[in-house]
Amino acid sequence: MIQKSQNIHSLLTALLFIVFMKPVFTADNETCFMCHSDESLTKGKNGQIVSLYVDEKVFNSSVHQDLDCVACHPDADVEDFPHPEYLPPVNCGDCHDEVQNNYDASIHGQAHANHTPYAPTCADCHGKHDIAAHTDVNAPTYKMNIPYLCGKCHREGAPVARTYKISEHNIIENYSQSIHGEGLFKKGLTVTATCTDCHRSHYILPRNYSNSSISVKNVAATCMQCHTRIEQVHTRIIRGELWESRPGAIPACTDCHLPHKARKESVVLNLSDRACLKCHENKNLTGTGVSGDTVSMFVDKDELSHSMHTNIPCVKCHSDINPNLPRPCEPSGRVDCANCHANTSQEYYASAHGEAFLHKDNRVPYCTTCHGSHNVKAHLDDTSPTFRSAVPELCGECHKDNGKAASVKAHAYTDYSTSVHGRGLTEKGLLPSAICTDCHNSHLILKHTDERSSIYKTNIPATCATCHRGIYKQFVGSIHFPDHKSNASQLPSCSDCHTSHTISPVEKDKFMHEVTQQCGNCHKKLADTYFDTMHGKAYTLGYLQAAKCSDCHGAHNIRGINDPASSVGYKNVVSTCQKCHQDANIRFTGYLTHATHHDPVRYPILYYTYWAMTSLLLGVFGFFGIHTLLWLPRSIRHMRRKKEEGEPKETRYFIQRFSLSQRITHLFVIVSFLLLALTGMMLKFSSMSWASFLSGMLGGVHGAGLLHRIAAVITFGYFFFHIFSLLKMKRKRKMSFKSLIFGKDSLMFNLQDLRDFGATIKWFFNFGPRPDYGRWTYWEKFDYFAVFWGVAIIGTSGLIQWFPEYFTLILPGWLINVAAIIHSDEALLAVGFIFTIHFFNTHLRPEAFPMDKVIFTGLVPLEEYKSDRPREYQDLVESGQLRKRVFKKKLNAVKERFIYIFGFSALCIGLILVGLIIYSMLFGYK
Repeated sequence: MIQKSQNIHSLLTALLFIVFMKPVFTADNETCFMCHSDESLTKGKNGQIVSLYVDEKVFNSSVHQDLDCVACHPDADVEDFPHPEYLPPVNCGDCHDEVQNNYDASIHGQAHANHTPYAPTCADCHGKHDIAAHTDVNAPTYKMNIPYLCGKCHREGAPVARTYKISEHNIIENYSQSIHGEGLFKKGLTVTATCTDCHRSHYILPRNYSNSSISVKNVAATCMQCHTRIEQVHTRIIRGELWESRPGAIPACTDCHLPHKARKESVVLNLSDRACLKCHENKNLTGTGVSGDTVSMFVDKDELSHSMHTNIPCVKCHSDINPNLPRPCEPSGRVDCANCHANTSQEYYASAHGEAFLHKDNRVPYCTTCHGSHNVKAHLDDTSPTFRSAVPELCGECHKDNGKAASVKAHAYTDYSTSVHGRGLTEKGLLPSAICTDCHNSHLILKHTDERSSIYKTNIPATCATCHRGIYKQFVGSIHFPDHKSNASQLPSCSDCHTSHTISPVEKDKFMHEVTQQCGNCHKKLADTYFDTMHGKAYTLGYLQAAKCSDCHGAHNIRGINDPASSVGYKNVVSTCQKCHQDANIRFTGYLTHATHHDPVRYPILYYTYWAMTSLLLGVFGFFGIHTLLWLPRSIRHMRRKKEEGEPKETRYFIQRFSLSQRITHLFVIVSFLLLALTGMMLKFSSMSWASFLSGMLGGVHGAGLLHRIAAVITFGYFFFHIFSLLKMKRKRKMSFKSLIFGKDSLMFNLQDLRDFGATIKWFFNFGPRPDYGRWTYWEKFDYFAVFWGVAIIGTSGLIQWFPEYFTLILPGWLINVAAIIHSDEALLAVGFIFTIHFFNTHLRPEAFPMDKVIFTGLVPLEEYKSDRPREYQDLVESGQLRKRVFKKKLNAVKERFIYIFGFSALCIGLILVGLIIYSMLFGYK
């Protein structure tokens, strides 16, 4: 309560002064001390009470005595007091910019920027308001005081040492026992080396950094600030060589004179390899590893003698031993390879492995994990674990399904082993095959999200170019090459198309089958339109010879269509098409490769052609579907009546309805139509699994295409044979073309068909009797003209697609697209009509079920004909032709069985195909 009252009193005093003295107020030091000279002035910060008291006498004796407070606290320089309660930290870099830059780049500055606990700031070393010159014996930065200053953190038991558990933090104890420490503390020699002499004052870096003052390549120069004649002093040991010119080739200062424990005597001279091996050649010798586990301490002399380190003494690597102890190696910790391999070490610690290692992740590899401990061999030695052929297996020890790095990249080793690179290495023994380190580097292994990484998206082409230089030169000119483009991160790189580890040979089926899907990942709309084309449908069914994206646009040198070098540009498109279509011409290239019938603006002719065909299809199925549904109840009644009347008597008399040539022609129609339907619908619905299965059964796309063309030739054959038969009949009967086309027995529509249709509709609704049909009913005539029309339309459009090069000699290329739409939709209409409406009219209606055999036998039972065709029967009676056409015959049982087998097979195939088409249109077809 007393402290609170004092704070309130001080604050009121300051406010009264500000109110009454405002006209003459200035933000000078005297004004600041009016508040901050009060020892009781405090404020709360982060849950703690912080004193705001500044001792004016101490400040006036500091190096900043001539500065105004607001020079360091510019936010306190306000016109209206009080200033903000919370002021930002002082930025010493405003004046000491060079020092600030060095600090920011140092290990201390980096730790502070990352908000690491205990990271020192300027105030931690220099103080705040009591900053004294480094020449002042009372200053914490005075030479004699520096070891104590640094020792606040770097000593045994300090918070930094406890938090990070680094053995080297007992530096102050070690330094005080060294020759340097003795010179400073016992003899008062200010010329002796202290922390800042070796580590610098502000630009302090770890020894594994190549530009560190204590790195293996710089430590000699650091020591030579005091020991200037060091070469002459060590001539007996190193033959007068300047070791700092080749770091690691010969010993550096710290290899012999341990850091922080430096004595005049050399570690090498006092501890030989023989002394180490007295204990370590015991095979049963064990100890505690750096991770706390029990490890073998045995050293195989033969193994060591054949390693890369055979001429290097033990203490060169185990430099943290103490020769004065009964067991000199007792304080020895993990070997720091950076003593010799500074640059490599720096790369490692900058890598993903090194970062994880510094975070105490015991799963990550250290130097000895890959290179071994005492059996380190050159990477050119074929028995070394780092030899090229051994590297994938070495990396695979962690990067496999049950490896230490399974959570990072579980299948990397397995995938690589099956790739073109892995198989080239293991199956063919090709050492130039790419291995892990070729792509990821040996030591500077960075995540793919790091812009410095060799596998960063925009860096991958250059990485692959180390082997695939020719392809890289092509890719450089491609529209996919990043080249500092704004959308570089969205452009595909090598791994997007070839993957990272499961790279397939480009000439193999697996890769070729994936090409278009890969392009479709980015170019979805173009890919969708491609799959609507003949090329795309054949490709979907596995026909890899069909033109793919890369066949037209190129693989690595893909260029924009307006680029003169583009393979699909005006200058080159003909030669591109001629790779498959040798007779292609400029008109042929007018084919719309990525056109769609869904876009009325860009492709109006395709759009309206598609909807015209769709309207025709819907109209036909709508009309005859209703007709069939209306007919069905009458057929069911007829079937029930026949059942009530009992089994009919055995038929002995038949009337011939179809001639032998007509029956044979119909057999050709059945066979060719089934082949056309199966192979055509397979292609139309190529994205469906049943289409792929059917393609496999028919010998693939090539085999199915051959069958389709054979069936087309058969179709043209019976079509022209029929025309020939009609002309022959005309000549034989001496008929005119008019009587041939419009005669009584002609298949051309006439007024009688219109009357029959009207009477049939009345009969459906019980408004009249069943009509007396003649030789041909109106639905039979429709069937006939559907085939006649279908052969003409489907055949012509099919020929355009079969021989596009010749048709485009006179016709535009876009006509191929129109022909494809007409051919596809007209075929769908024909298949759907024949296998539903026609099948019902002839076979599936109850009065004819299960099958009407007349088209196979040519004969109709006389009584049935008399009932179904009363007008035709009456005409035959009146003309006296009935007796000539009536036969007394008994059907052959074997022949009848064959007819049923053949007919039902055709019927089942048709119905199954219709079911698949309906399923595809409802659930899968686009």
